[in-house]
Amino acid sequence: MNKVVTSREEILEAGRRIAMTDGVPAINIRRVASECGVSVGSVYNYFPSKAELVAASVEAVWVQIFHEKSREMPEGFEDRVRWFFDTARLGSKEYPAFFTMHAMGFAPDEKKTGTAVMSRFFAHMKNGLAQAIENDERIRQDAFSDSFTKEAFVDFVFSNLLALLVSGAGNCDFLIEMIDRAVC
Repeated sequence: MNKVVTSREEILEAGRRIAMTDGVPAINIRRVASECGVSVGSVYNYFPSKAELVAASVEAVWVQIFHEKSREMPEGFEDRVRWFFDTARLGSKEYPAFFTMHAMGFAPDEKKTGTAVMSRFFAHMKNGLAQAIENDERIRQDAFSDSFTKEAFVDFVFSNLLALLVSGAGNCDFLIEMIDRAVC
């Protein structure tokens, strides 16, 4: 075994490869060390626990799906919703069951770490949708009220996007039509 310390990026690349071939639950320090050809201690130099390794690997998958491999994000709200859906579907082809299984890679006492990673990315995506709703000239500003707020609408749309992805829906056309009828 090569005792040379590897880089954090190489470790995360190994974590992504494992997630791609065997799913997030298969990521562990020994497996990643073996994939990198380094000692277990080398992996521990960067990730002091399995939870931190899995969380960083999951985060690396999210970044790869939504930032490295995706096409440019559109400006309009409906187009951005469709972009999120299509990008996630493409990502799930490369990383089968990623959107439904990544929380299972964490031991029960380490779920907080996984939830924190997921929450950060969900907040990032919701912020992107909120920005699009603010800048989209097609969105009727009078569609919103004290109880039907932009924030609540973005949460509703995002939750439905996730539900469509988890259920394996082939498209998000119904959601797009709901958006069109409600606020355009």
